[in-house]
Amino acid sequence: MGKFNIRDFLNRIKWHPKENPEDYEIVYVSRGEPNDKAIVNCKYIVKVYHRGFEYKRGSSIVYIPFHRIIEIRKKSGKIIFRSPRHSQ
Repeated sequence: MGKFNIRDFLNRIKWHPKENPEDYEIVYVSRGEPNDKAIVNCKYIVKVYHRGFEYKRGSSIVYIPFHRIIEIRKKSGKIIFRSPRHSQ
């Protein structure tokens, strides 16, 4: 199995007609949040870039670089991707 490509995966769940972005969430490093972690539902993703993604939070757009992603999971709890960088 090859290296997991976050960009390709996020584009797939955003654009593929058989995927529902609302079924996925991203846990990422966010200093100042409890446990320095925040969660965003993928339905809020606005754009996926080469090295990160943007999502809508209220009236703001927030950019998160891929290296801050801890894990991507289904809302059911199934882990799709877990970063070795942030393993505990």
